[in-house]
Amino acid sequence: MENETRPEQTNNELSGLTTGRLLIMSVVSANIYVFFSFLIIRYWHEGGLNEIFESTFLDWEQVGIGLAAGCGAAGLIFIVINLPPVSKVLSDFTIFEALSKANFSFFDNTQVSLFAGAGEELLFRGAIQPLLGNTLTSFIFIAIHGYFKFKSPGHILFGLMMFGLSFMLGFLFEYIGLISAMIAHSVYDLIMLQVIQRKEAISN
Repeated sequence: MENETRPEQTNNELSGLTTGRLLIMSVVSANIYVFFSFLIIRYWHEGGLNEIFESTFLDWEQVGIGLAAGCGAAGLIFIVINLPPVSKVLSDFTIFEALSKANFSFFDNTQVSLFAGAGEELLFRGAIQPLLGNTLTSFIFIAIHGYFKFKSPGHILFGLMMFGLSFMLGFLFEYIGLISAMIAHSVYDLIMLQVIQRKEAISN
């Protein structure tokens, strides 16, 4: 009886992934992104860090556009992942499988989203995209996240959808500003984290 799992134990606690550990993982990941971003910018960019943040839009305008873009992308992708071709294959993607079993708090989801949005956009859009362009950067971004699988039409559709999301973030960086891309990425992540985990909780 002593080894029985208590009902109040969450999947996170059982796997050892507590809020504290999640925060540490997010901070470490963000610092890795920042380190490689500074490295690339220092040795392969003609301008400095300030250059990648330059924009004709004011900061608050970038925030507003980023919020709208992030919400719009999350809404569209939520519709697509619930369609039979894609909904049947989501469990094949490691990140979706892991997130669906997680039971993070809103604070957990928020800090993960903010660190991922800021860190990944600084690296991929701010540091890499000016060198390789939006298309190639998006391919690299999606490949690193493991979203390219060619097992079925559903897998292919999902990969194309995520490529479109990455390309949209690259578009925001080029025409609106890096802050806008960071906000859109963070908002999208936060909404999808909440939706995926709530959907799994309801199904159980």
